Amino acid sequence: MSAADAPVAFLARVARRPLPVLLGLAVGFLGCCVAGRVAARQQPFKNFVRFHPGIAPESHYYPTYSQTLNLARQHVKPDTTLVIVGGNSVLHGVGQRPAHVWTNRLQELLGDRYVVLNLAMRAQWPNEVGGLIAERLAADGVPVVYITIGTENVGWGCDWAGGTYPYFFWDAYGKGAVPADPRREQWLEHEFYDRFGDEPADPAARRRRAAWRDQVREERHRGTVDGVAYAADLWTYVADRYRGTIWTPMKYPKFWAPHRTLTDSDPGATIPFEAYNGPAQEPFELNHMRHVAGSPIARELLQGRGQDAVGDQFGMYLADALRDRTLYVLRMEGAYFRNRLAPDDRATYEAVYRRLRDAVRGAGLNVELVGERYEERDYFDRAHLSESGGRKLAADLAPAVRAMSAKLYCTRAEERKP
Repeated sequence: MSAADAPVAFLARVARRPLPVLLGLAVGFLGCCVAGRVAARQQPFKNFVRFHPGIAPESHYYPTYSQTLNLARQHVKPDTTLVIVGGNSVLHGVGQRPAHVWTNRLQELLGDRYVVLNLAMRAQWPNEVGGLIAERLAADGVPVVYITIGTENVGWGCDWAGGTYPYFFWDAYGKGAVPADPRREQWLEHEFYDRFGDEPADPAARRRRAAWRDQVREERHRGTVDGVAYAADLWTYVADRYRGTIWTPMKYPKFWAPHRTLTDSDPGATIPFEAYNGPAQEPFELNHMRHVAGSPIARELLQGRGQDAVGDQFGMYLADALRDRTLYVLRMEGAYFRNRLAPDDRATYEAVYRRLRDAVRGAGLNVELVGERYEERDYFDRAHLSESGGRKLAADLAPAVRAMSAKLYCTRAEERKP
C-alpha cells in the first residue's frame, strides 16, 4: 500500500466503525467543559494591581467574568467596604506607574476598613467590567462602593451590554450571573430585538445595519454557548499561566509566552511633561475643549435647561442596585490646555462642568468634580492625570467614599461622626 493510500484506508476504517471516534470526540468535549468550569473557579492574575495591556484585550487577552469575580471576592474582607474602581483609562491610571497609581494612594487614605480594587480598562464605559462585578457583589450582600467615570459628552454611547467590552456582559449573562434588574430585563426580552426591526432604505446603510445586527446577535449567542462550554475560562487560564495561542506584538518574538510574563510598563513620570503638553498639541486639544463647551447639552445647561435630561442619561444604564452605590467622577481636562483657552472660552468650559455636576446631583446620584484647581503638571496629557494628579484625585474622592459607606452601611460609629 502506498503512502497516498494510507489516509484513505484510515478513513475507511473510521467510516466502518464511527462510534469510537464519536465517543472520543464527545469525551474530549466534555473533558474541556469540565476543565473550563474548573478554570472558572480560579483567579489567574498574579500580583494584580490593574488590568494592564498584557492582561487586557490590547494583547488579545480577554479576562472572563468568572475569573474577575473570583479576583474581587478575594478582596472581600470582614467588616470592610470594598471600593471597586471601573471606568476608562483616566481611572485606570494611564500616565502613572503601577507603584504610583492613584488607587494605591486611595487605599492609604481610606485605611484598613476599606479595600480598593482597580478594575478600570481603557475606553471602558461606566456600566462595563467593574460595574458588573460591583453589582454582583452588592446583590450578594457585600458592602460595595463603585467609582466610575462620568463623561462630559453625557450620552453613554452604549447599551446594557456595554460598548467597548460587550463580551464581558454576555459572558456573565450566559452563566446566569447577572442580577435581576427590571429595566435590563425589559431590554433583554424586547428592546434588544425590537431595534433590529426597521430596515433602512439606502442599500449601503442596510448592509451596515445587517453587519451590526449579526455582530451583536453573535455576541449574545456566544455568551449563551460559553455558559455551557466555559471555553473562554479554559483559554484565559491556559494563556495566562502556560502558553499563549494568539500572536501579539507585546510578546514578540515569543508570542506563545504566557501572559503573566508581561509586566505593567506604563512609564508614568519618566516621560517628560512636554512630550504631550506643548504648542504642537494645542490646535487639536484646544479644539476638543471648545467642542465640549459648545455641545448641544452644554448650551442647554448654560441656558438653565436640560438638567433632567442629564440626570436621565447618567442613570440610563445604571442598574438599580448600583444607583446609591455609584460615585461618578467628572474630571476637568488638562490645566496646560485650559490655561491656553481664551478667558471667555475657559470660563464657559469650566461652567459646563459645574452645571453637569449639579445636574447629576440633582438626579439623586453621587458625583464629584475634580481637576478644577489642579496644576498643569498634575496632568500627563490633556485627558489623563499624572502621578501627582492621581494623588490629588485620591484625596478628593476619599471623603466622598467614606460618606457613602457610612450612609449605606452605617455600622461604624467613627464613620458616622461629622
